[in-house]
Amino acid sequence: MIPRSGVLPPVWAFKRLGSRRVGLGLSALTVIVLAVMVIPGASAGAVAPRGAPMTPAGQLLRESALMPAFLDHQVVQTVYEQGYFVGGNVTYHSSYGPEPLFSQAEIGMNATTFPSTHSNRTLWVLVPWWGPSSAPYAPAYNPASYGIQQHCAPATVQICFDHPATIFVPGLGVVPLPGHDHLIASNASGNDIWWNIAVDLIFNQSAWPTHSASGWTGITSLGDLFAAQKTGRSSHDLPTNVFLNFRVVVPSGPGSTAPPSPILSTLRTMPSLFDGKVVQTVYEQGYYVGTKATFNSSYGSQPLFNPAALGVNAASFPAPQRTIHPFYVLVPWWGPSGTPYAPAYDPAAYGIQLHCAPANVQVCWDHPATIRVPGLGTVPLPGHDHLIGTMAGHADTWWNVVVVLVTNASAWPTITAFGESGIVSVAALGHAQALGEASGDLPTNVFLNFAVV
Repeated sequence: MIPRSGVLPPVWAFKRLGSRRVGLGLSALTVIVLAVMVIPGASAGAVAPRGAPMTPAGQLLRESALMPAFLDHQVVQTVYEQGYFVGGNVTYHSSYGPEPLFSQAEIGMNATTFPSTHSNRTLWVLVPWWGPSSAPYAPAYNPASYGIQQHCAPATVQICFDHPATIFVPGLGVVPLPGHDHLIASNASGNDIWWNIAVDLIFNQSAWPTHSASGWTGITSLGDLFAAQKTGRSSHDLPTNVFLNFRVVVPSGPGSTAPPSPILSTLRTMPSLFDGKVVQTVYEQGYYVGTKATFNSSYGSQPLFNPAALGVNAASFPAPQRTIHPFYVLVPWWGPSGTPYAPAYDPAAYGIQLHCAPANVQVCWDHPATIRVPGLGTVPLPGHDHLIGTMAGHADTWWNVVVVLVTNASAWPTITAFGESGIVSVAALGHAQALGEASGDLPTNVFLNFAVV
């Protein structure tokens, strides 16, 4: 079987969860609040426990966003600039406002929508696929056992920066993104552009890119890939509906940025509450999980982080702390005692609208797919609303997620032509917390990046 352990739970079943959305158990609210209370040093905001060593702001972010790729028998560095895009058919649901809902990332599916009006280039993703007949994908999920290195770790270990967490594979279903290498045929003059993924399954280890004292062997150029395909050591190109965004580092410096398509502009623009009104925010980069990083030789220089978690203070930061603001994530939490989280996963049943759909419906742009909750394990990111207390000068900046569980439906944000009610400002949040209609601020190690329009 494909590994189902590590930082990623069986999230490939998100779209098949049905009424069993998340098994949070009885009295989940009490468990969460008590668990957070007993965590030493737990408090809201981007503050690490006193005395904890600090990683220089932004260092790990830069290392995470920088990934290698093969180009003409050489290793080049690529800088990831935005989230990933799934070019499937778009639907909408009134429970999630104007948020476009896309299909699952999928192998064997051609894109029907595109992230840019400009030409998109191809990124060949090489996946080691020479394991035993019952598990040919084994090298992709356990490279150390096969003595290989990968550019990008499997999602059971780490979700690579600006990559999807899961992908649909014909015959296997939705699985954690396998570990892989990257191959490109052009540096695109260092321009920040979108690249459509073509998957190639590598059937013979002799074709896997391998470095030795005498240089590289295996597939390190497009010509090598074509040769491996002709000799049966690699599959033919398998199309996907997935696009990644990056630029190749070139001596002349960064080039131009491809303009977004209308659907991409809509996708990365999300509402937020501010002082009793709705403002629009534009997401600019992937999310960042502020934990200490470890490294594993199987994945080269890729930093490996702990998962997104509730009740955990950040130990590293994507930017100087003075520039980071709290970002309040309001989660509806007034369901039955056994499933208080029900409104977050089925808002229509409770007659509410969410800014951001739950991850079993859609992983919001530049949001993590899952979050670890004390005493409950790792669950799909629940649906939620956004609240900010500053415009931050309309700058593209980082925000530390602070979770608030809204426990009374009367406190849920509502804005109509006749006025507003509920938690529509930071002041209203404090009032609801004082009345016991919302939990206290629950810290997380998650950072999102956006600018207020």
